[in-house]
Amino acid sequence: MAFESCLTDWLEGLVLFESSSLLVLDKPHGVPVHGGRDGDVSDVVGRVARWLERRGQPSYLGVHQRLDLATSGVLALSRTPAVARRLAPLFEQHRTERRYLAVVTDPGLPTAGAFEDHLLHERGVTRVVPRGGLLARSRYRVLARHAGRALVELLPETGRTHQLRVQLAARGAPIAGDRLYGGAPWWRLCLHAEALTLEGQRFTAPLPATLRECFEGRAPSLPEQLAQPLQVALWRRWGLERLGDAHRWVNELGDGLPGVVVDRYGDFAVLCVSTPDAAARAPELAQALVELGARGVYLKQRARADLRRLEVRELASPTPLVGAPAPEPLRVREGEQWALVSLGDGLSTGLFVDQRDNRARVREWARGERVLNLFSYTCSFSVAAALGGATEVTSVDLAGRALERGRENFRANALDEQRHRFVRRDAVEWLRGAARRGERWGLVVIDPPSFATVGQRSFSVTKDYAALLESAFQVTRPGGRILAVTNHRGTSEGALRALLRRAAAQAGVAVESVKSLAPGADCPSPEEGPSPSKSAVAVVSPAAPRVVRA
Repeated sequence: MAFESCLTDWLEGLVLFESSSLLVLDKPHGVPVHGGRDGDVSDVVGRVARWLERRGQPSYLGVHQRLDLATSGVLALSRTPAVARRLAPLFEQHRTERRYLAVVTDPGLPTAGAFEDHLLHERGVTRVVPRGGLLARSRYRVLARHAGRALVELLPETGRTHQLRVQLAARGAPIAGDRLYGGAPWWRLCLHAEALTLEGQRFTAPLPATLRECFEGRAPSLPEQLAQPLQVALWRRWGLERLGDAHRWVNELGDGLPGVVVDRYGDFAVLCVSTPDAAARAPELAQALVELGARGVYLKQRARADLRRLEVRELASPTPLVGAPAPEPLRVREGEQWALVSLGDGLSTGLFVDQRDNRARVREWARGERVLNLFSYTCSFSVAAALGGATEVTSVDLAGRALERGRENFRANALDEQRHRFVRRDAVEWLRGAARRGERWGLVVIDPPSFATVGQRSFSVTKDYAALLESAFQVTRPGGRILAVTNHRGTSEGALRALLRRAAAQAGVAVESVKSLAPGADCPSPEEGPSPSKSAVAVVSPAAPRVVRA
């Protein structure tokens, strides 16, 4: 299986101590200790057990610590039931010393002291309460201060859920990157389990460089060594393997790699760089991806400029930067859906992998519906709708070549393209005409580019999306849905919902609900803000009044 090798032997790089009775790791940020999705092996326990099995060793692992998903650092695992029984009382009775480091907002904390609070955990959030709850005690020491932030040593004496995060926030010193408890913006939670003393042995994991960057007020940068963060990123997504062979491998700061996006297509990878640092290190990144299992790596450069003034070959070479060329077209699978992609054909490949979960939603919602897909490109949403049982799918795009590739995708999925419509028109103008003609659909999908030119006219999300959504509401039947998507970085999830509500009001249509849709598991958002891709669904009221406007 592609990329399997990079997840078998590399774990040695995380091992701080190993014996027949104990395994101590430096747990990466963003990986759960146990309880991965649907029993997959993307959590620490599952992945380490697989690693031990491949080495011909017993895979038993006893878990004694509670390290949050977002917390990195020292994690001890017992390797036999007898050792687990011996260690369990030490952790339960807090006869171990745990040392954490955190970067916090500094309100003028005393140099050292202790916290003692009663904590109540409800609905995923912990708060300090005047009485009741569970007693929580911690000691702390300020190690350094810089420009309104402090690097703090924390020694918890109890083990309550979110204990350190809540106790610091209650004193006006929330941990950076902690959106839940009011921390300063940063791409990850700046909390690290730096040391553990167990039965007289002390195990330590060095402070991650990104916490030092946060403390010193520097912008996030690419790590000096790239292999491990790339491996961790793939590890987080390992459970997606059973869903297909096309997904996002790296999602910029969501994986701690600013300016870097890596998409996997079968045995190949597409590397997109969007910062000068990432562009300068593109050959190094590509070589690391090949060493981790990619047969070939194609490079795309995301330029913040008028693309009409740039040669596409300057931004996206038709040949791989490193490794072998991919078949043309390359056939990849996403659940029950197949897609034909061209990795060397310009800036886009033919399949936006960050929309996998939305395509699954479209398959679910499309049964028995007429479906309209605007800015359809190669018709991946249209194929999903047809596979889901749509009675008819209308795909609208100005690019004839994209629509022809869409027809090929229908044929690749054994779908009768003659039952569906492919319209080569400007989507904005065509939609206005459809509204005037009184056409109606039960599901409308809108995933426009952030900026595009059509002849002498341009389309911009900031200027034109609201009017486009208004027209979409005019053609959506009562009880129908509109799926709105944008990759525009300046449009937040809340702003997209507000756009939908305003557009419905302008169209004279009542909506039953408007809600944001979570990004896929392979598109994690950095703690400081949402993923670039935002999605929302609006459900039109079954008895929606409407005023058709010319």
